[in-house]
Amino acid sequence: MGEEHGLTPIPSVGRLSGRADRPARADRLVSASRQANSASPALPERPSEQEQPGWLTVGATTVRLWLERHRAGRRPSGGRRIAVTAVAALLAMGLGAGVTAAITQKPAAVAGQQGNQDNPSNAGTGTTALQQAAAVRDRAANWIAQQVSTDATLECDLTMCAALQAAGVPAARLLALQPGSFDPLGATVIVATQVVRNQFGARLASVYAPLVIASFGSGANRIEVRAIAPNGSAAFEAQLAADRQDRIGAGQQLLRNKNVQATPVARQELLQGDVDPRLLVTLSALASKMSLRLIAFDDSSPGASTDVPLRGAEIGAAESAGLSAILAFLGAQQTTYQPAQDGIVRLAGGKSAITVRFDAPGPMGLGGP
Repeated sequence: MGEEHGLTPIPSVGRLSGRADRPARADRLVSASRQANSASPALPERPSEQEQPGWLTVGATTVRLWLERHRAGRRPSGGRRIAVTAVAALLAMGLGAGVTAAITQKPAAVAGQQGNQDNPSNAGTGTTALQQAAAVRDRAANWIAQQVSTDATLECDLTMCAALQAAGVPAARLLALQPGSFDPLGATVIVATQVVRNQFGARLASVYAPLVIASFGSGANRIEVRAIAPNGSAAFEAQLAADRQDRIGAGQQLLRNKNVQATPVARQELLQGDVDPRLLVTLSALASKMSLRLIAFDDSSPGASTDVPLRGAEIGAAESAGLSAILAFLGAQQTTYQPAQDGIVRLAGGKSAITVRFDAPGPMGLGGP
């Protein structure tokens, strides 16, 4: 089944011995004994005032996507081609200069501008409200940097874009929101701050981005990470419903496999269609080769919609050699079925298990994008 879904087969026993030769992944989990002796990875440092972030790249991305949407199927000729090129250059220079100025201002001044836009009642209340707004932005930015796929293009307001870049998101993935923009299409994910919600109003959730994959804060400081529906919310929600039915069927089939044991909670989540399709396909491929124990499914997506499937799992095996085989299988995957994180952890009872997590947002359909 693995080959049918584009999964790489489990390496042979001889291949397992060569695992040490593969480059270590920075985000790979380690056993509890190793975790106790090592500090948790530090968050990316914010750039100093002397460093100039690549905001011209943000501008270039914005202009490129704008041109792709407005020039699809048309080739400007003569003077029109020159005019389009000139407009693109002016937009790129203006955006780059505007955002560079925003990020090089004193943090309190930039936060003050954003905070007053988010909630006018915060004006004149001192630094506490500004610090709260900045803390929510930082939490959202760090979660996005760690959990959202590196292939995703992110649309954000200028202050949020600055926070994302400070958290380590490359400028080439950021699409700065333009005042007066009619829609957020052209990105994969939109980071909906109060500024963004004010610009799009009810259309943001009802038309363009109905699915919340994570949220942070509350009130005017609330930040929602939303998946954009390129074909509109109606088609998107219909696909969500169809996908849940497919996931329920796949979960039922997985539980009928004699090589699969599941805890009561894991069984219920499979039967409800709550498990990410990438996990379902991966587990089905593994169960065709070895015995598995599905301990738990989880997701580190705070405030996510109930329609967002669980992207993480804890998987047990009958013996330690089985854990090594599972880890080798996961490490050999590419593209859609390549986990963002996987490793061996020690459970409370002293046994070991595999943990695996895929990036957000997940694909539609069991076969991937």
